[in-house]
Amino acid sequence: MFSISQLKANLKIVRPNLFYVDIIPPVFLSDYGLGSFGDAEKFSYRCEVAELPGRTIATTDDMSFGPTAKLAYDVTYNDINLQIIASEDMKERKLFEDWMDRIVTPTSLNSSEFKGGLIKYYSDYASGLFRIRQLNDKGTVLAKYTLYNAYPIQLSPMNLSWGETDTYQRFAVTLSYRYHTAEFT
Repeated sequence: MFSISQLKANLKIVRPNLFYVDIIPPVFLSDYGLGSFGDAEKFSYRCEVAELPGRTIATTDDMSFGPTAKLAYDVTYNDINLQIIASEDMKERKLFEDWMDRIVTPTSLNSSEFKGGLIKYYSDYASGLFRIRQLNDKGTVLAKYTLYNAYPIQLSPMNLSWGETDTYQRFAVTLSYRYHTAEFT
């Protein structure tokens, strides 16, 4: 006979709230002190929501003989979203703002040279490294995803309200990356 206690005893689950996100920013942003893989606490506890990355195999239909067959020809890696808790000095927000300024030069009205809108080379901005670790209830790492050549492509607005007194400021970042690796223990 089926029972809930029997299901719980036999069903081992992973909880979505047991994760860490580490960041190694590009060299030009290394002075932010957000840590690296060896100093994860500075950023890991600021990342409130994350996603384990996904990927898609691109296919084309082959109708040369018999039933249509789908043939793989490429893999695409889905962008991921992070939600970050802003610290009192907002250095996390500043890091992503400056990083995006290094991708596309912002317009400056104070300069005699117009450089706004200039896009940098991919190798100049796509050098971030993110690692997302999923843990079990005992703190053991179950899965580790490492995102290579990562960079921010979207930074959400931050809402301001006099009515919100018992909460904290947060913002979302969407990251694009070249590829990821996955390790499972």
